[in-house]
Amino acid sequence: MDYIAAGNVMLDTVRFADGSRSNREHIGGPSTFAYSGIRLWTDSVLQCSNVGADYAELFLPWIEKNRIDTRGLKVKCDHCNHSFLVYNPDGTYGGDPEVERFRSDWVQDFGYMKTSPEEIGEFTRRGGVKGVYLAQNVDYVFWEKLDAIKKRDGFKMMWEIESPSSYKRYLPDVLNAMKTVDIFSINIQEAQTLFEVEGEEACIAELQKMPVDVTLFRVGKKGLYSVTPDKVYFVPSAPVDREIDPTGCGNTSTGSALYAYAEGYDPLMIGIMANVASAQNIRQFGVIPDFAAVRAQAFAQAKELYEAYPRGEGC
Repeated sequence: MDYIAAGNVMLDTVRFADGSRSNREHIGGPSTFAYSGIRLWTDSVLQCSNVGADYAELFLPWIEKNRIDTRGLKVKCDHCNHSFLVYNPDGTYGGDPEVERFRSDWVQDFGYMKTSPEEIGEFTRRGGVKGVYLAQNVDYVFWEKLDAIKKRDGFKMMWEIESPSSYKRYLPDVLNAMKTVDIFSINIQEAQTLFEVEGEEACIAELQKMPVDVTLFRVGKKGLYSVTPDKVYFVPSAPVDREIDPTGCGNTSTGSALYAYAEGYDPLMIGIMANVASAQNIRQFGVIPDFAAVRAQAFAQAKELYEAYPRGEGC
């Protein structure tokens, strides 16, 4: 396979500020959404995640429909991490205080469900992997191990920073992890706390100092910036016929950006393809349900948006 989406799985329930909600749990989590962002464009991708035994009821119909390779999914304990999200009027979100935590959450807290560098390396060592996605913290030992695997196997690395690591006191640790990273993803709330600045322009100025080729700087519903050390493209959100649930749009766009980067697209197209994937994700609760049904549409939309982009706007 060409790509690996590694990391955590969630089973999500969503409640919005107006009181509306999902009527059941839906499959999600950073690696699942990132997998969907890559799978939108290519079948050659594997999800490498540790799951609970309860994943099967929700995951298996989706797996069978899309003929998903399950070699990277390992049952580690009773329950997946169940996530109960409540969206605020401004689009931010947090955990639902009305819901008692599942024991899977404390299993997750103690690391049972974390994907290890060695688990990723089981698949990259076979050769031919172009890119790996991972949402991860800044632990030094983890990154040392992953760096050695990357040097051995030669893939490109997309890192989506986990929010608890995005504080100024961890900036030296972030820079240490960056030694292994080719393309980086962060949202505006995380960037503001990481650099202790306010506003998009100040964040972009700091992100341009990062030792990576491209940063996907996500600014919520309005879209994203594709940031390189010497150029910045603002890419508005892609048009979409309906907006149901934004959960996982950041992960989906990040996985898509890895694909575009590793395939050699320029920074503008990387941002556009990321937004096209996000637009597909927001059309329903949970992940994209049928990749084959929307792939041609996604490629066509990305091409149209790229050709229509005002060429004077990269700065």
